Amino acid sequence: MIRQAVGAIIHQGDAYIVVCKSWQHTLNGEMKINDEWDIVKGGVEKSDPSLEAAILRELYEETGSNAFTVCKKFDAKLHFSFPPDMQEKIGYSAQETTIFLVEFTGNVDYLKPVDGEISAIKLVHKSEFLTYLSHEEMRQYVKENIANVV
Repeated sequence: MIRQAVGAIIHQGDAYIVVCKSWQHTLNGEMKINDEWDIVKGGVEKSDPSLEAAILRELYEETGSNAFTVCKKFDAKLHFSFPPDMQEKIGYSAQETTIFLVEFTGNVDYLKPVDGEISAIKLVHKSEFLTYLSHEEMRQYVKENIANVV
């Protein structure tokens, strides 16, 4: 089964927000994982009236803020398969993620995750953004889609 998800490439000026995911929601509750730096991402819920509403919910859950403006929805989706051991734990074999470009209009010092999955949030200069991303699929997506957008 493929999980439908949303993600946000969040910028503020010439910097980007990254989050450190330390916990994974599983069929049996929360599971500690090795820290992974990534963009804000999460599954679309049945109660989400739209993909834009889903990303705004995820942004709040993972940063504790509503100070975001959705600038663009990218046409290209991010596709990846979960490792076999994770597939059993979460009930999905793969994920298809709709990515948005989002501007953060608040103060980064006030960001605090509401969701227990996230352990840290950083604002990193655009020159460091790719080096922070833990997953090659995400780095490749950014290289192919973000050039000249911000």
